[in-house]
Amino acid sequence: MCGSGTTIDVANELKRKVIGYDLNVVRPDVIKNDSRKIPLKDNSVDFVFIDSPYSDNINYSNNKECIGKISCEKTEFYDELEKVACEIVRILKQGKAMGWVIADQWIKKKFTPVGFLLWQRLEKYFEPVDLICLTRHNQTSNTSLWHNRARQYNFYLRGFKYLFIMRKK
Repeated sequence: MCGSGTTIDVANELKRKVIGYDLNVVRPDVIKNDSRKIPLKDNSVDFVFIDSPYSDNINYSNNKECIGKISCEKTEFYDELEKVACEIVRILKQGKAMGWVIADQWIKKKFTPVGFLLWQRLEKYFEPVDLICLTRHNQTSNTSLWHNRARQYNFYLRGFKYLFIMRKK
């Protein structure tokens, strides 16, 4: 779940060894793969960074297996993300860490605390290290159209995502 590959770029700039997997390959250095079946050896990775789908409100991929096709209002969404977490636990070396980016959802006047629902699942496998709020820059919701809609329909424009830093137990 490396998406557009920005994390690959950052890792390369820092001279780190990096492998990027995603169901939706958008560039040549991304390997097509489902994060529920990572093709790496057990206990072989020092750090994992993942930016998973937040729900089904964005078309992440045309692949029917994409977790982003499942609504975050369904338990199945978290069950599938937990499978990804289990793979991360399997490949991470003991005591090493992972970073997981996720956002909550506010759609059709309903709030879903996606981040905290995922956090509860992750705590089974990982020890929390930190929770960071990442500011969303250049988002389509940061326009006068969305500001007016937020006032008109009484909802909050969420200007952040979560970055969970957790260590393998």
